[in-house]
Amino acid sequence: MPLSSVTSEAILFFDHRGITKSMLYADFEAILDGMVGVPEFADKEVRGAYCLVNGQLRVRSLVLFTIDFDEDGMADTTWNVPLRHLAEHAGQGPDMGAGPIRLACRSQCPVAWHQDQMWDPGMKPGANDFIAIRDTIRERGPKLGLEIDDELDSTPAAAPPVIGAETAAPTIAPDDDESKKEADEERVRLARIIKELRLRVQTLENSQSEEVGQLRYAAQQKEEILNAQLEKVLGQFKTLKSQNGALREQNDSLKAQVVSLTQSLEEQSHQSQTQGSELEVLTEQYKLALEQRIEEERAKLSEQIHAKEMDVLTRDDLINQLKEELGELKRNRVKEASTGAQKVLEKLENLGLSFIAFHPGAGHISISADQIGSYMENPVAFAARKCLVTEDHYRAWLAHYENPVCQVSVGSDQQACGKRVIRVEVPNQFKPGVSDCNANRCPNCRNDSAIDNVLRFR
Repeated sequence: MPLSSVTSEAILFFDHRGITKSMLYADFEAILDGMVGVPEFADKEVRGAYCLVNGQLRVRSLVLFTIDFDEDGMADTTWNVPLRHLAEHAGQGPDMGAGPIRLACRSQCPVAWHQDQMWDPGMKPGANDFIAIRDTIRERGPKLGLEIDDELDSTPAAAPPVIGAETAAPTIAPDDDESKKEADEERVRLARIIKELRLRVQTLENSQSEEVGQLRYAAQQKEEILNAQLEKVLGQFKTLKSQNGALREQNDSLKAQVVSLTQSLEEQSHQSQTQGSELEVLTEQYKLALEQRIEEERAKLSEQIHAKEMDVLTRDDLINQLKEELGELKRNRVKEASTGAQKVLEKLENLGLSFIAFHPGAGHISISADQIGSYMENPVAFAARKCLVTEDHYRAWLAHYENPVCQVSVGSDQQACGKRVIRVEVPNQFKPGVSDCNANRCPNCRNDSAIDNVLRFR
């Protein structure tokens, strides 16, 4: 079949059910310019597909991207993924009816800093995104207004290949030239199938890696919160223990006074036996008065302790309130100071400029204008979030990455061993206390030819 020179551009949108909306690229540009909104996409991150289609309604290029919509259904004004550029420079993808397409997705992105705004296609049996896109373009193309080549329209079209499915091997004709031609075609078909399988494996590995990174990040955050709560509880326990000890000392002192007074009264009673029952009555009254006084003093001390505790809590609340007010004042000052700069950054971004930063482990990071403030406040924390690890974890990994040596303490001065270890290239695969310690070499730094060979090879 002759190839068509007519091409059109279409945009397809996906949700968990499949393709939910389709439009021409010109309509999508109107959405990006803020001329119209999409109410059904309000406050969502939507998966989209840019399709370059020929005059026979066959896909030639495909770019899988994501885009955010605000609560009013308006597209993110900072979104700047160059769909046509990515489609032109993308790598090879599966055959969707007109030969191998150009495919740009998360696992195969020609521009590294746009990778976070891409997604990988599903290729499971019964849920194949390539087949869904192929069928949708074929069914909705005429209604969407895609250009169709009239000269080629009358030519009988061959059945489009089923992406990801096996095809029967061709029968070898007796003629040698025909056999060689069919063998070459078979090798090309097998090569395409292998590329499709590699793409499927890569997308599955990326998806699994992201899920593992998210789980590790959540576990680290939970661990840090629990450690902070434990330290707070231990501090409260120490304070209460100290107060309890002081109360016990006061109680023991009062008991000692009671015993001393009782002994004194008994001695006086023995010396004054002649006073008879009157003295015994006075002694009993004195004991009762003394016990009552002791109880009053004990109650008074308890009230004082309770009042002190309330004062401490009130003071802590006041301190926290003052800290919050001070932080709010600082944030307001920073916000007022950065308003002018923020407007300049937004103008630069609207002119098509991108803000790119490089951090080890995170690579090139695309920073939007509204993220510049948080990035400048703490670039390391910003890079740590991109790597799906905490800031402390990222700093520990960065120290190891810049100087991968054994940190085991040796000798009487407890200095670090300092022997070279294998460097961990990915932050979320780094384990502090494990990845930066060479258990085979320490504490006596024994020779390990296997590790030496690995380091020498690297």
